[in-house]
Formats: sequence, C-alpha cells, structure tokens
Amino acid sequence: MITRFFAFIGSRRRVILAVALVLAACYLLVQAWVPSLGRRAFPALVAFTMISLLLAVLALAVERPKNLVVQPGIPAFSAPPHPGLVLIALGYFPIGTAMAGSAIRDWRSEPFSSDLVPALGYAAVLALWIVIAWGDTSTQLRPDGLWQHGIMGRLFVPWDAAPVIPAPPPASRDRTILLTYGRPELVRRYGLQLHPNRLRTDHIDPGFLGAAIRYYLAHPERRPDIGTRDEYERVLPRLLNPLDRSTPPCAPRP
Repeated sequence: MITRFFAFIGSRRRVILAVALVLAACYLLVQAWVPSLGRRAFPALVAFTMISLLLAVLALAVERPKNLVVQPGIPAFSAPPHPGLVLIALGYFPIGTAMAGSAIRDWRSEPFSSDLVPALGYAAVLALWIVIAWGDTSTQLRPDGLWQHGIMGRLFVPWDAAPVIPAPPPASRDRTILLTYGRPELVRRYGLQLHPNRLRTDHIDPGFLGAAIRYYLAHPERRPDIGTRDEYERVLPRLLNPLDRSTPPCAPRP
C-alpha cells in the first residue's frame, strides 16, 4: 500500500507541485486581504509540514523499487522518480508560503528589514527543492547507452564504451553503482557532472539496475527494443531473477 502511494507521488510529481504552487498563491492572496484567516490556517500548515517531512523520511527508508518506467517516446527504460524529493518540497511549501506572505506584508510598511532575511533565505531553499523535485534526475537505459540526468549536468555512457560493473554486485543499501570502462574516451559529460564512474541509485534498487545493465551488455541484439512495453515485459522476469535458469530466454529479434 505504502509502496503504491510513493509510486503515485513520484509519477505525478509535476502535477502535485503545480497544485501546491496554485494553493500557495491562493494562500498569499488570503493572507494579504484577510490576515486573520491566514493566521488561523497556520497550525494546519505546520501539521502538513510535519506529515510531509515524516513521509519523506519514510520514503527514503523503504526498500527502493525493482522496476523501470517504460518511456516509448524517448525511448528509454528509466528509474522511477523519487517521491522523497517531492515530499521534502511539499514540506517546505506551507512555512515558506507563510513567511513569504509576512515578508510581503512587512515590505509595504518598511522597504527593508533584517527580519526579511530569514524569509528570503527560506524562499530560496523552497525554490531550490521545487527545481530538484520538478526536474529529471533519473538514470535511463536507452538503445544508444546509459544516461544519467542531474540538476547541473548529464552523463552519457554509450554501450560501445564497454561499461563494466565490478564484482561483487552492488548491495541493496548502496546509493551508487561503480562503473569501469573499456573505452573511457567515449564517455561524455555535459554540464557539471562530478562522478563519471558512478551511477546514482537513489531512485531504484542497485542490484536490479545492475542486472539490467549487465543484460543489455550481454545481449546487444535486444538494445533496439529498449523503451517498448513488449521488451520490458519480456526482460523483467530475468532482471528480477538473474540467476534463475528456469526463466525462458528472450526470443531473438527477427
């Protein structure tokens, strides 16, 4: 149940954040025109903040999913969006909105006050979390290779770079997968990408992602089908049970 809830939060993150922005704007209007109503709503906002942050901690603590998101439009198999980032952003929304409303109200009476500094700082932190939660920070398997998206940059590892995951396999608690390359000169970094030899696994079980990478390294004939629903349904049993020899192999491409 809780897993499905977190999956829903992650998959609908932009809709949820857009609704939160609209509600925040409405709250600012209410606080500007009827300050007493804004003050009465403050305890509920604090409660919402606490619940959101507690759920964010729970999302970070639960077992990471062993599945990929099929994106035929790219095409790609992507790690699921992380619900914890959305919940942290939601946790900052109520107090940040309330502080912004107070700062706007005080601005009318006094152009600048030292009391505005915490409000502006909180608003900056809120804006940062919205950008992080809204953006694409996933790791993707594509027909041409591995892509890792970050807030400040991207990493592209073509299959021809011969990426290798050193033994032993990554543990379930690991937050990154270490890669070595047979042809490191083919690896490309765009923007600020500090660790070209590591793939983040904050969004997905590292063993599952490692199994997917190994499978497509060993089966280059299947790479053109990455991003299709049929290919995902064929390969998923093998990724969930990489050592299970009873799982029938995928049929070769015609």
